[in-house]
Amino acid sequence: MKFFDRGLRCLPLFSLVLGLLHCATSRAQGYAEGVGLSYEVLPLKLSGREAAFRADVYRANVIVPLAVSADSSHGLLLGASLEALRFSGERPGFAVNNVYGFSPIVGYRQRISPRLELTALALPALNSDLRDVRAADITWGGVGRATFRFNPRRAYRLTVGYRQQFYGPQYVLLLGLDWRLGQRWRLFGDLPTTVNVSYAAGPRVNVGFNLNGINTAYRLQEQNRYFQYLQGHYGLFAETYLSPYWALRATAAYAVTRRLEVYAQNDQWPATIDYIGLGQAPTPLSPRIAKGLAFRLALSYRVPAP
Repeated sequence: MKFFDRGLRCLPLFSLVLGLLHCATSRAQGYAEGVGLSYEVLPLKLSGREAAFRADVYRANVIVPLAVSADSSHGLLLGASLEALRFSGERPGFAVNNVYGFSPIVGYRQRISPRLELTALALPALNSDLRDVRAADITWGGVGRATFRFNPRRAYRLTVGYRQQFYGPQYVLLLGLDWRLGQRWRLFGDLPTTVNVSYAAGPRVNVGFNLNGINTAYRLQEQNRYFQYLQGHYGLFAETYLSPYWALRATAAYAVTRRLEVYAQNDQWPATIDYIGLGQAPTPLSPRIAKGLAFRLALSYRVPAP
């Protein structure tokens, strides 16, 4: 049985892609990740005001490939992603308390040749404050990915897809790269939402730089509004292997883009590509949040790629 890596990070899953994806489906970065648990804290401040508060973000995801053929050339992908965002502290005008997300993952993988692999994922999601759950809380989406291994040290990926969002239609277009630059350096990610530069400082220790983009939304019960969570983080990380399979990573980042805002139901973007909005931006009903720091701790179960 094979495992698959985080090519589509599930940073709220459909960020994918943000998200779509803390949860990937193509081999990269030298390992495959089947289980991920993370905790993130966001110190927040209302723009132009003294009031400060915080968000605590909890995420868990799992993806399990089920081989259909004896040679594992194709198979099913099953999994799920869970998250909870909890806000605390004084935040006048920002009437969001807790929001939650759940996304089952169903997909299929086919290896066309030793160099080419195709993957398709269906990604429905329930994003809501769970105060009045209804069918309108469920959104639908899916992505397709092609991975081409140019040589043993370098692979390219193309991911395309679509997802319903409360802020309007979201189109996914990611250009991926996994490049082993030497014995210690590795460059991997899916532009424009993720970039990682990793250095093997020791047999069990890696350090590096990463960029993560997030763009997702949740329906709120109050006046049927929605809450958009959009951030672009530049960060430094350090990780260590606690065992041959379990890795612990700590990241300190700065949000160069940060929009945690409430909007009216019908005030939407005409379209977005990944986390880049196109056309006239909607008007927020909550005060703007200042840029700032973010800290994340993640535990993952990894299997080395052959």
